[in-house]
Amino acid sequence: MSKTTNRYWVVEGTHTDPNDKDTMDHSTEKEYGPYEDEMQATGVAKGLIQKSIDDFYHRAWVIMK
Repeated sequence: MSKTTNRYWVVEGTHTDPNDKDTMDHSTEKEYGPYEDEMQATGVAKGLIQKSIDDFYHRAWVIMK
């Protein structure tokens, strides 16, 4: 039996609604990962958000693939 490993990715970009990840402008999208640990991916996402703190429409999200 094979074990399925969840992999976490961080996706960042500019959004028309910064509270809705589905509104991302895909021309600005960048993807980082994979990370096997959700905490590590969350740390990367927080760092990217803090790096772009002055851009209200920029967000980073942790997703699972």
